[in-house]
Amino acid sequence: MTITLKEQNSKLIWVFFSFNVVLFYIVGLSQVINFSELEIKSFITVRGVWVLIVPLLLFVLNGIVSSDFKAILSFWRFKNPLPACRAFSFYADKDDRIDKNFLTSKFGQLPVFPKEQNSLWYKIYKKHQENPVVKKSHKDFLLARDITSVAFLFFIVGGISMLILSVESVKWLYVIYLLIQFIIFAIVAQNHGKRFVCNALAIETSTEI
Repeated sequence: MTITLKEQNSKLIWVFFSFNVVLFYIVGLSQVINFSELEIKSFITVRGVWVLIVPLLLFVLNGIVSSDFKAILSFWRFKNPLPACRAFSFYADKDDRIDKNFLTSKFGQLPVFPKEQNSLWYKIYKKHQENPVVKKSHKDFLLARDITSVAFLFFIVGGISMLILSVESVKWLYVIYLLIQFIIFAIVAQNHGKRFVCNALAIETSTEI
């Protein structure tokens, strides 16, 4: 049975998700439980139940976030966010391995419009999708993209929840941490997306007409 790239990434995504859940519990639970007494009544409150619900809510939301919206979160572009939408007009010019003259001789005038660029790039990608370099870069991009979406959900849902739950100044540090975490992983996803696009084009360049 073939394991998909997303299934291969699932363990690492769960590690990231679990880490943030634990951190949320540590910051949030300290506001709703008296750990010195450990009284169950102190935990079963509106805020305590909310702390339990948030991680489940985040998990469900991440499962229904579309691939297009994940791309928007990763690349900070509302229109044509997929990296291959700029495969020939931008990324190909940034990679010395890619010979655009060769690609032109093989496919004719290279497209300029984003959707046409994505379409041609996808045809090229499908030819080389089992190449180890392309497959690895695809896997890394999917992982970074999915983690970025989880980080964004923690920033929105977890951050708002903590502002409601907590009365301590630590809540602002937590929200800032979530924002920085999201930005960092979005940049990572952008870099892996660029590499994924360029690797497919570079391998196509190295093939004979």
